[in-house]
Amino acid sequence: MTTQRTSWALAREAAGLFLTAFGLLGVLVALGALHWAAGLSATAAGLLAAGILTRPKPDAPHWAHAARAAVCITGYGGLTGCAFALSGPLGWISISLAVLLTGLWLTTREPEAEEGA
Repeated sequence: MTTQRTSWALAREAAGLFLTAFGLLGVLVALGALHWAAGLSATAAGLLAAGILTRPKPDAPHWAHAARAAVCITGYGGLTGCAFALSGPLGWISISLAVLLTGLWLTTREPEAEEGA
């Protein structure tokens, strides 16, 4: 049995989401005031975390999986750009880490899962 939420509960949730977004914006602006790379790095890290933690269901449409991949790539690209802006070797470490993780992802596939498809 499902119950519908009251208008008060919906208003409370909307207010909570608005305050959360406003607080997050304040943190990002304050970090950006300290240094532009701090604000951009925090934003990119948040995008990367959102992409990693938000997993669509396996039977979800392909665009949902593509959107998740785009959010992850955007977040990691922002972090890599900040790393290059701060120090060249940090940027190359970021690129090398992406190559390393892609290689690990490709090599740890289960052959049984691919044969049954």
